Amino acid sequence: MKFNQLTKIFGLSLLVAFTACKKYGYEVPDGYPDNSQNVAEGTIDTNMKLIDKSMYAKARVFPGLVDQSEPRVKDAQFTLDLNFTDQTAQNLRISVAPSPQYSTGYYAAPGELIKLVVPAGVDGLTVQIGAHTDNLAGKFPLLRDPVIYNRKKLVSGVNYIRNLYGGHIYILATFAYANPVTFTITGAVVSPDFILGQTSDVDWVAKVKASQVPWLELRAKSVIFTIPRDKVIATFNSSEPFTNPTAVFTRWNDVFDLDYNAWMGLSDNAADIRDRSPQSQWRGILDIQLSLGYGHSGFPFVGLNDSYWFASFTSLNSITTSSGQWGTYHEFGHNCQQPNVWSWSTLGETTNNLFSFKVANRIGANYNILHPAVSSGFPKAIAYASGTGTKNFDTDAAMNTVDEAPFMKMTPFVQIFEKYGYGAMTYLYTEARHADRLNTNDVTKHNFVYEKLSDYTKTDLSPFFGAWGILISDAVVAKVNAKYPLLKTALWTYNPLNKTGGTGTITYNTTVVSVSSVQSGDGTTAALVDGVVSAASYWHSNYGTATSTNTLGYPINIVLGTGSPVPIAVKGVTFAQRQNNSGGYVKDVEIFTSTDNVNYVSVGTTTLPQNTSVYNFNFPGGNVSAKFVKVVIKSGVSSVYANLSECNLIKP
Repeated sequence: MKFNQLTKIFGLSLLVAFTACKKYGYEVPDGYPDNSQNVAEGTIDTNMKLIDKSMYAKARVFPGLVDQSEPRVKDAQFTLDLNFTDQTAQNLRISVAPSPQYSTGYYAAPGELIKLVVPAGVDGLTVQIGAHTDNLAGKFPLLRDPVIYNRKKLVSGVNYIRNLYGGHIYILATFAYANPVTFTITGAVVSPDFILGQTSDVDWVAKVKASQVPWLELRAKSVIFTIPRDKVIATFNSSEPFTNPTAVFTRWNDVFDLDYNAWMGLSDNAADIRDRSPQSQWRGILDIQLSLGYGHSGFPFVGLNDSYWFASFTSLNSITTSSGQWGTYHEFGHNCQQPNVWSWSTLGETTNNLFSFKVANRIGANYNILHPAVSSGFPKAIAYASGTGTKNFDTDAAMNTVDEAPFMKMTPFVQIFEKYGYGAMTYLYTEARHADRLNTNDVTKHNFVYEKLSDYTKTDLSPFFGAWGILISDAVVAKVNAKYPLLKTALWTYNPLNKTGGTGTITYNTTVVSVSSVQSGDGTTAALVDGVVSAASYWHSNYGTATSTNTLGYPINIVLGTGSPVPIAVKGVTFAQRQNNSGGYVKDVEIFTSTDNVNYVSVGTTTLPQNTSVYNFNFPGGNVSAKFVKVVIKSGVSSVYANLSECNLIKP
């Protein structure tokens, strides 16, 4: 009966802990002063000798039990530096940011009560037992219970908490404290953690062998991984024993310092808080079952507890070659995406993978081994960009194959990085954090990337975006074109896998889109833009008669295309009368420009010389950004027909 009564009291304490009912008379502190004057109706279980074994069977399966031979500490002290800058996902404008979660180095055995003493005057803290926070609610069949961690808000003084499944003990901070805080803990066991710069490899291996704690942490300045002890032990007799955490986590520190934080333009001491790196470590953990997929992003990022994910955390060979690291980089990359500013909807599985290329570029790894679909996806994407016709990067079937689409879609980004420098990503991220507003649709995100990468390269990249079929707004193109020279080389043909291509000169050959009057068998419309001024190269309108009811006479419309998939600078139009037939000379013309072949704006009128000399008409207002130019012939020597040897665009 006594056990049952205690169990009921413990159950009540758990209930009120989760519902935070202190203000309604329950004696469960929430970490803040209580002036409600309510009378407490319950009591807190403080019996340290009582072990609640009700979930032992499930805890034995996962995350594991702690042997009774493992020493429980009594009145042990640990000190935490809680002076942090809370870098939220909102001010970094990324998907997920690390939270201020502090490892204590202690582990709670399943069902055992932990006593935690918080110094006077320290409020706003929460204690968490259990590193596995992935909620499996709705999963079937379940390999473990859906929720196996426990949290409780702390108050100055004595606090008690237990978790029926056990787990690492953490302190979660709401706000910062300028001075380190020292806590006192009783009832926990010491976790055989490795801390880079504090723990030697030899001492750590000895600690792991001597410990009976089922999970441990590997901690560095920028990242913490939580892994099972049994897998560490199993490696000791393998071909790649994990006995070198110093070397491995020195490399991991570089990855997060250089290839995640720094690549996003973040540093520890940046004056602007928006540019300050996360003050808490990124975290990764292995789990027996996941709420989503084989691995998923979040804080912590979660990978399945198998040999692949374990090796991706611990293998020096893997991290120094980038072979086998795709999954880890991929999921942390998801955390770092900026979907509300520039990473548009079809790049969900693409821009996160760019971090893999950053690491590979820094360490000189072979891109082909990063992922099987890279070696096939890149060439297919380049073939798509090099093709002709109307394109849509986001919707075309050629860019949306089931297995290769994410790798095809990262190709243009890697091309920019390879040819202009990986600092392009840093600039893009920094500009996104400082942008005046978020972007709510894909086209505005396209525009943002186009404009910012053009700013970085000091080049109008509109031809590059046009070749890829990434739709951008005409107004933004005009803005960028007014600042920078147009891209001169066919960058979209560059292959990052073999470092070839991308050097060909871009030529924008003027095309004849339409002519409203053409005489069959007498000249051709192609002659207007062939660059040849001769008696044999000319266009002739319909002969017509004064009484004809056909589409004859004036005005005659000639619509020319720039040959570029996006608006480019046009300086004017060059004319040449037909060389051996003055009877069809053109006189008065008006010229219009357009970006869509629908809406046209007049840029000037002129009268052509009545001779065979080449005549260049430069637009009075200077260069105009256009995709189409319409020449309207208003009059000529003949009242019903006209002919020209040349009617071509002048491009700067």
